[in-house]
Amino acid sequence: MAALGLLSGLLTLAVPVLLIVWAVRHAGHRTGGPRADAHSVRRFFQYLLLYGLLIVATVGVSDLLGLPLQEQSLAGDDSSLLARALTFVVFGLPMFVLLAAWSRRHLQSDPDEARSLGWAFYATVAPLTAVVVAMTTLQGVAATALAGQGADWPGLVHGAVWVAVWLAHLTVARRMLDDARRQGQLVLGALIGLGTSISGLVALLAAAVAALVLEPSTTVLANDPRALADAAATVAVGVPVWVVYWGRRFARARRTSLWFAYVLPVGVGGSSILAVVGASLTVYQVLVWTVGDPGSASAVQHFSGTPTAGACVVVGLLSWWYHRHVLVAAAPGRTEVTRVYEYLMSGIALSAAAVGVALVVVALIDALLPARVEIGAAVTNPLLAAVTLLVVGGPLWWAYWSHIGRVARATGTVELESPSRRVYLVVLFGIGGIAAVVSVLVAAFLAIQAVLRTGIDADVVRDLQIPVAVLLTTAVVSGYHGAVYRDDRSRLPAAGVRHGPRYVLLVGGPDDGIGRAVAHLTGARVDVWTRDDGTAVPWVVEDVVAAVEASPAEAITLVAGPSGLEIVGMHRM
Repeated sequence: MAALGLLSGLLTLAVPVLLIVWAVRHAGHRTGGPRADAHSVRRFFQYLLLYGLLIVATVGVSDLLGLPLQEQSLAGDDSSLLARALTFVVFGLPMFVLLAAWSRRHLQSDPDEARSLGWAFYATVAPLTAVVVAMTTLQGVAATALAGQGADWPGLVHGAVWVAVWLAHLTVARRMLDDARRQGQLVLGALIGLGTSISGLVALLAAAVAALVLEPSTTVLANDPRALADAAATVAVGVPVWVVYWGRRFARARRTSLWFAYVLPVGVGGSSILAVVGASLTVYQVLVWTVGDPGSASAVQHFSGTPTAGACVVVGLLSWWYHRHVLVAAAPGRTEVTRVYEYLMSGIALSAAAVGVALVVVALIDALLPARVEIGAAVTNPLLAAVTLLVVGGPLWWAYWSHIGRVARATGTVELESPSRRVYLVVLFGIGGIAAVVSVLVAAFLAIQAVLRTGIDADVVRDLQIPVAVLLTTAVVSGYHGAVYRDDRSRLPAAGVRHGPRYVLLVGGPDDGIGRAVAHLTGARVDVWTRDDGTAVPWVVEDVVAAVEASPAEAITLVAGPSGLEIVGMHRM
């Protein structure tokens, strides 16, 4: 079986090699479009094979270095592991080195090779694979050591080898990938580090609180002695990765759409959702224990999940505060980025409050039906869950939405015409409409099915309470935001009455959506050119729109510099 596995692995490696040789020789006899296609095929298999050989060589080296440190001898079952390690090192490592040297020569001599998708794929996936394997291995090593279960020397060697591969490829990618192509690796690495760090911090804080507060017989540490060690080890491997990818690289990168996509929906939005969910669970468990039906007379058992929920609140708020600070520093003033943040937070809070309203409707319908044996638990606990979501989501939504309303009244049409506001209102109106249609179809199906069987009774009405609650809630949400959208349209000037330049050339910082926003708000055709001297200040949509609307020229150029906006009128000769 081992021989068959080895033969299969060699054949798997041989087929791409033959295809690469064929592609290279075939490309040498072609020109133009077919030659480009042959190069694309060659690059695909070349870098795919390079990636596979990297895995083979790294596994072989780590296994070979770790075998002498194992407690068992190399006899018996370890002979196959030794044979695999020797095969991967003796054959796989030289093949990887040769192919890597050949690829490096092509990258240095051919600019198209350095800009190819195949190279970008390898330079992105290889370090990410190495860091994930290293994190997984070293987390286990650290957890074992922190739990007092001895040192896992083979695991430490494996992790060190993968860390070396990661750092080497990180350096190569920094030197041989341009900023735009390197951002994919940076954002994925930052996500991996952030997700690991947050999950580890939540588990660490929850395990610590459980160990200090709950009864020793039911603590997490009693059920799993490694719980605290695992959590601490997860933090130990997650934070350095996040610092390397985000703190030292991605945080200082150019503020592109990908950068804001990480900070806004992930950093701010994801952290907010984590905090809202944790706060909702914490408040719900307290309310159920106080005035509801806890289902258990033991406070320790009832609140066993509260440390995790509370840890989600603390870690979520900490992450939200940090990413909000980063966002404000990157986009000072009221820009489109600020609007996206506020509407995102409003939408998250509104979602929680809407679920609370739907649960209130469900509880009220259930209370009006004939009593059941479990009526107390059936009505009280869902009603408390509804109150929890309303208490957590309602004030948060009102705080953000009322602030947005004050800004809209103070700034006039600028806020009403912003793309973020229109998308927010249209999305909520559309989601509400879709949910209402689905609820009507589900309710109709259940009612018709009941009529065809035994007729509508109290049990059927109970089955209908969820779609009815969703229908009523979405009708209110969709109707309200539809009314706001129509009011916004009525307060805007009619189409075709705008006056001002028909062409605007913006010279300054990168686009980042400024051209599309100005074109939408002014009706002019907008081009954006970036200054090479690095003296441009960030674009502010309101200032640009005001300058455009104030100019009587047919066409203008706006130059953003250290002293502000310089307006140059133009006309066609």
